Amino acid sequence: MASNWQRLGNRSELNAKIKCVQLGRKKVAFAELQGKVYAFDSLCPHVFGPMERSEVNGSILTCPLHGWRFDLAEGGREIHDYRGLKMYETKVEGEEIYVHLSE
Repeated sequence: MASNWQRLGNRSELNAKIKCVQLGRKKVAFAELQGKVYAFDSLCPHVFGPMERSEVNGSILTCPLHGWRFDLAEGGREIHDYRGLKMYETKVEGEEIYVHLSE
């Protein structure tokens, strides 16, 4: 059975920023916040705002379009319990970051 782990990038590429990569038909955003690496859907579930342009406060991302806030440390939960942000499992090997995409 083929592995669903795919390389996102190197930790050094992040530099306190959110990055996006295209993995097949899926665009995945990733960031290192408070020492933990998170991978998540690059589009806000509200009206598909670009999550890589989010404002960051601790582990909370605020969508730049309408201000929906997602707590990545809480599994992508929207803080008012609206639709959550799709999260993906990550692993770090050395400095390389991988994401597990299950279909």
